[in-house]
Amino acid sequence: MIEHNTRINTYRVSAAAAGLLAACGGSSVGDGGGLIPTTSLKALSHVSVVSGTTDSPPQAAPPSSTPSENSGSPQASSTSSPSPVTLPPSDGPAGQDSSRYTLTFHDSFDAGLDRNVWNTERTDADIAVANYAVKKGTLKIWPERGTNGEFFDRTFDTDGRFSQRYGYFEMEARLPKGKGVWPAFWLLGYKDGRRPEIDILEAYPGGAAPWGAPGIDGVPVPMMYAPVVWNDRGDQAGYTKVATPDMSAGFHRYGLKWEPNKTTFYFDGKEVYSLQVSVSDPLFPILDLWFGSASSEPDESTPTGESNAFEINYVKAWQFK
Repeated sequence: MIEHNTRINTYRVSAAAAGLLAACGGSSVGDGGGLIPTTSLKALSHVSVVSGTTDSPPQAAPPSSTPSENSGSPQASSTSSPSPVTLPPSDGPAGQDSSRYTLTFHDSFDAGLDRNVWNTERTDADIAVANYAVKKGTLKIWPERGTNGEFFDRTFDTDGRFSQRYGYFEMEARLPKGKGVWPAFWLLGYKDGRRPEIDILEAYPGGAAPWGAPGIDGVPVPMMYAPVVWNDRGDQAGYTKVATPDMSAGFHRYGLKWEPNKTTFYFDGKEVYSLQVSVSDPLFPILDLWFGSASSEPDESTPTGESNAFEINYVKAWQFK
């Protein structure tokens, strides 16, 4: 994430992973099988890129704990990932030549929440209440107060279940709105002391313009997101800010083409940012809804409940042929 080390805390990812994971969390969502029809997308003429590589965001203090090592092969490493699937050309990565890719991971949530694929767990689970569900083929994560009256984070990841080096990663989702909400889709790895990270999407609806803007009801909606690349903990390679339509009003596709010496980010199939960088560790996907950072802190004005969900249609990954 932009505040990379803020997320590296005491979240335990899975029973199989010993120790604490930096900057992520986990849940249980698996290979749902069939594809969900793609929702109509906003006109790409409304998408613009606002460079942010010289406007370096603040850094948080490094974590005090060390995550467990996660072994895996350099390519599509997984203990329970779906077998490669052949899809029609229209079902390949948005804006890409699908004949150049092989599907290696696919969850459209049609079969519910598969706990053999995703992790979700909290060290302070005693305060947690229901704040996620799979309904009608989508994973929904929404703002909610715990039993202590405070908003709490929810994270889903595939640590120990699926990781991959290089390829194309894509999520189709609708974002929540409101002060304090901080939705994200990102990749993380940790091995031999390294902590590389690629943030495909992180948004701050409650942040100062142009991050967010008041909707018709006065509640701030997400109007910008940031792709970010980290070579290692505290070593940011670059980032940018992508201005968009209201991302809480409909579904959009957020993609990453990750090559040995280059990362290219896409919004609804349109390239929005490219960076010459070498990230060579296998990384695993993460979905989360956290609070704070540039989105400010949630308060009484922040909409809670399922109607204000971070709603994910699917998560997919492809490897280059």
